[in-house]
Amino acid sequence: MMEYEYKVIDVADGAISSVLLGEGRIETNVLEAYINAMAAEGWRMVFMSKVMQRHMVTSDRETLMVTFERRVAEADREARAARCIDDIIAAEDGAKRIGRKAAAGAVGLVAGSALLGTILSSDGDE
Repeated sequence: MMEYEYKVIDVADGAISSVLLGEGRIETNVLEAYINAMAAEGWRMVFMSKVMQRHMVTSDRETLMVTFERRVAEADREARAARCIDDIIAAEDGAKRIGRKAAAGAVGLVAGSALLGTILSSDGDE
């Protein structure tokens, strides 16, 4: 039976400062608010890791991946364990949708850049 359940959240730095200034910072009060909100729902932080993620094609963005755990009530353990496979399938489907959207956006960016390059080079020929 499933004794614990886990939740992972990411807390990102300020997007504006990342893009405009080339540096971002995760505000301590924002991180604290996330942790306290999770604690209020019975979650306990068990792990935190800093990762750099690509943001808006040209910049990296610092993100903290924070893992929480909480005990599953004994009465709910069997039902919660039965839902785990459904949760995995739903998470994988969501990740595939995001991947397809990102791929379509990248193709559009490349096509748009090529078109713009063609237009600009043809203007110079005249």
